[in-house]
Amino acid sequence: MELRGLGYPAIICKDMQRSIEFYSKLGMRHLYTEPNRDDTESVQALLHAGGDAYLLLVGPTHEGVRIAEASLGVGSMQYLTLQVSADFMDQAYFELSTAGVRGSEEIRRGYERLVFLEDPDNVLIALVAWSTEPPPGLDRAEVLARAGEIKDAAGAPFVEDEHIQQAIAALSR
Repeated sequence: MELRGLGYPAIICKDMQRSIEFYSKLGMRHLYTEPNRDDTESVQALLHAGGDAYLLLVGPTHEGVRIAEASLGVGSMQYLTLQVSADFMDQAYFELSTAGVRGSEEIRRGYERLVFLEDPDNVLIALVAWSTEPPPGLDRAEVLARAGEIKDAAGAPFVEDEHIQQAIAALSR
C-alpha cells in the first residue's frame, strides 16, 4: 500500500464556532461546514492547515447536545485519515486482506471513498481517496473551498462529488 500522506485528524469539540475561531487564529482556513452524515446531532467543519494538511472538527449542532461526553471526550481524536490513491482504493479490500489487515468494505460518502480499520490499540483509521481527483497542479484546498461555496449556493447540505467536479472545472479555466 502506498500512502500519499496523512489526511486529517477528526477532533471532537464542545463549541464549533469557538473552535473554528481558535484554529483560524493559528492560521488555518475554514473551508466548509456540513452536517455529520453519521450523527444528526453534530456537524463537521473542514479547515486547511497549509500544504495538503487538514483538520476536521466534529461538534454539536446546538447547546445541550453532549457529543463529547457520549464519545471519547472533548479534545480527543475521533479518527485519523490516511490518504491513498484511487487505484489502491479499487483494490483495498483484497490488498488489506492479503496483508492480514481487517478493514471495512469501501464506503462512498460525498466526494470521499473510505475504508475503515483499527490499529492494534483500537485507534480508528480511515483510508481515504477522492472519487474525482483534481488534476496535478490544482490546489486541493482551493478545490474544497470552491466546492463548499458551490454546495452553499445550491442549498445542499453536503459537499458531494458533483461539487468537486464543478469546482475543478471552474478552477481549471
